[in-house]
Amino acid sequence: KRQLYPLSYLEKIMSKPAPRVVEVIESFRITPNMQRIVLGGATLEDFPDTRPGAYVKLLFDLNGDPVVQPAKDKPVAMRTYTINSFDRQKAQMSIDMVVHAKDGVTGPAAAWALSAKEGDKLTIAGPGSSKALAENYDWVLFAGDMTALPSIRNYLQALPSHTKGIAVIAIEHETDATTLEKPEGVSIQWVSKKEATLSDALQRIDWQQGTPAVWVACEFSQMRKIRSWLKDEKEVPHSQVYISSYWREGRSEDQHKIDKRQDVEAFAQQLA
Repeated sequence: KRQLYPLSYLEKIMSKPAPRVVEVIESFRITPNMQRIVLGGATLEDFPDTRPGAYVKLLFDLNGDPVVQPAKDKPVAMRTYTINSFDRQKAQMSIDMVVHAKDGVTGPAAAWALSAKEGDKLTIAGPGSSKALAENYDWVLFAGDMTALPSIRNYLQALPSHTKGIAVIAIEHETDATTLEKPEGVSIQWVSKKEATLSDALQRIDWQQGTPAVWVACEFSQMRKIRSWLKDEKEVPHSQVYISSYWREGRSEDQHKIDKRQDVEAFAQQLA
């Protein structure tokens, strides 16, 4: 069952001012399975500063169409996307959306991304933010699938030039690999679907000496496997790890949100 929220609820859980109506400036394919949407408008002139991992909620109505006239207490469905970039001078932001279909079916956000054109309007709420990378570390380890690629890209760009480490990124197809700006000492490993799962690829990396700062975001079941590996085999302190599931195979975002909350609570009890 899809969970719906009144707009008044959004104002409580997201940074203000929220929500706001924006319009599509550009929409174009950047890899075979990723669409970039550039959003703009006067409502973004006072949009809060963002850091790597910041996200917005896209609002859709009961029919899966974008909300363009927000109304108090009118039910909406929310879909979460990482902010790829934000240009305050232009009052524009871009978000990258995975658009591959499963058995010919896409969700409302992906369907909208495929049809979005210049001038189309929709409502966003946010920004929200996630836990930052651990402050002290000897090397960094990033792992994620295509939904996490914008965050990983932004983190890599922000790292000090002397940083060492590795980023393992699972992609739908080898043609989805792209150029990332990063410190010279950080290597990138692209893993296509046909080669291995993200968790399997991670277990084959050369584990470096010292304490890592770990950042992981991916599908729910993969996240749980990676979390167990980090905790039980690699014994990485929880304080050094950010790990999250961005989606779950076979579940809607609303269903995944419930699964995620229950999993976080259960894992917290293990750590207690």
